[in-house]
Amino acid sequence: MYQSEKPKPNLSFLLFVYPFLWIIGNLPFFILYRLGDLIFVLLFHVFKYRIDIVLSNLRNSFPEKAETELKKIEKSYYKHLADLILETIKGISITEKQLRIRSKNIDQSVFDDFFEKKKNFIVVMSHCGNWEWVCLMSQPVCKQQIICTYKTLSNKGFNWLMYSVRSKFKAMPVHMNETLKAILKSSDVVNTTALIGDQNPSNINNVYWSTFLNQETAFFNGPAKIAKKLGYPLVYMSSRKVKRGHYETYTEIIVDDVSAYSEAEISEIIVRKTENEILAQPEIWLWSHRRWKHKRTH
Repeated sequence: MYQSEKPKPNLSFLLFVYPFLWIIGNLPFFILYRLGDLIFVLLFHVFKYRIDIVLSNLRNSFPEKAETELKKIEKSYYKHLADLILETIKGISITEKQLRIRSKNIDQSVFDDFFEKKKNFIVVMSHCGNWEWVCLMSQPVCKQQIICTYKTLSNKGFNWLMYSVRSKFKAMPVHMNETLKAILKSSDVVNTTALIGDQNPSNINNVYWSTFLNQETAFFNGPAKIAKKLGYPLVYMSSRKVKRGHYETYTEIIVDDVSAYSEAEISEIIVRKTENEILAQPEIWLWSHRRWKHKRTH
């Protein structure tokens, strides 16, 4: 079984930052969301955190929508972002019982059926809803070993914290560059690997380009490449925010026989599933990241 190396925090983070986050992470939910209301005001009204980026992304993605509707989505997004920040910190103390109430996979039978067949597969997700809680909840409800890929954070302290939270229920966080190695070295157990499909590629020399939310967009071709190489089926897991602090995920097999598709065809299926997920509830996608900073050169 593959074991990823746990990052090490810096001393200053442990002494001055983590105790503050620990206190926040141990607040009861009703107090946590009152704090969320305050953070929304700070992000949206006071500091205007990346507000130009968010509005630009929304305008380019939904050119058919009126400005008033875009502003409404923008405001709802910042409310969700404030909650998401605190819910991620809440991962420090959240219990399995709390997660089972607040993060439900409606189609858990898909995972169970694959496990009964002793069959590994790839899960593709997006930055919709609360993907951190999905990672946390995955291992308690899944019989197979869950491998969650991630990108290293530049801050050592926060990188250590996120690894610690993601692995607290025995899911295995793996750096995205070690995904294939982790899967191959975990062949002694039935496993499932979760990949975030809408990351912005840092290197666009080997990516898949598609029209996504009305814009030419570069996508990692990792999910398609790994699935083709290993012959693994592909599953898409979409998220929905039911109400504040409560999420549901829906699991759908999108490619059962990967040999019948090219890498490009598989990538395009993922792109369309991701776009449809965002269109269903646009305010819960991560609009403040610089998704379209790379432009295609023809």
